[in-house]
Amino acid sequence: MIINLQQVSNARDIGGIRTKYGTVQQNRLLRSGHLSIASANDVEMLTKRNLRRIIDLRTPTEIANHPDVTIPNVDYINISIMSATTFGISYETLNGEEIAVKLQAGIERMINRGETPIDHMRILYKTFVNNAYSHAGYGNFIKTLANTPVDGATLWHCTGGKDRCGTCTALLLHCLGASREDIMRDYLQTNQQVLSHAESILAKVRPHVSPDRLELVQSMLLVEQSYLESFWSEIERLYGSVDAFIANCGVTQEEIDKLRKNYLE
Repeated sequence: MIINLQQVSNARDIGGIRTKYGTVQQNRLLRSGHLSIASANDVEMLTKRNLRRIIDLRTPTEIANHPDVTIPNVDYINISIMSATTFGISYETLNGEEIAVKLQAGIERMINRGETPIDHMRILYKTFVNNAYSHAGYGNFIKTLANTPVDGATLWHCTGGKDRCGTCTALLLHCLGASREDIMRDYLQTNQQVLSHAESILAKVRPHVSPDRLELVQSMLLVEQSYLESFWSEIERLYGSVDAFIANCGVTQEEIDKLRKNYLE
């Protein structure tokens, strides 16, 4: 269910998704982009949804540069999924020329490795599976929801609410018993929700970059089915199954049972 916030992008409630163990409760599990630019109206809307906890999936550096707004009576937790980000660009606060300049170093590294923008994102998703730091983050995220439920809603976010947030949501929905098709449908919802936001950023950058550079920016603002498929395939290649990967992240069957008890009806 889309949450139409004024400034915060890609916000939605994953409640209502049917799984083989029940239906995800509404106003319990929310996802979004970062909250540093949340308006007073955004805060009011989240408060009306009984928001009680925010899980910030960004790195400490990202948080220091763009801290979330403070919302009264809401607990704040940082569970980083990556130790460092690839580009670390704030698309909202920089002008087009500044974004273009900051992209150059990362773009050159990508080209030198022989990667296209889509290759780059697929590799990123595989890195989530190969990285022990990410494993710890995924495990901590799921265990926090399982072991310390709050009387209200938990919202988790990264920067754009699509990659780190998207993979965390995919693993959570798997634990709750959602089908691969429904998980992908929620994942791809990002493209519908951020389209106007992405187009405004592309318009800022377009005069300052070549078409191939613009393609990279677009690939980082939107998602493709192949990105999440790369995540699943790498998990299955290395661990045999998503269940085995989640266990490797330190999550027990008892904790998965708690998730289903806490968030399904």
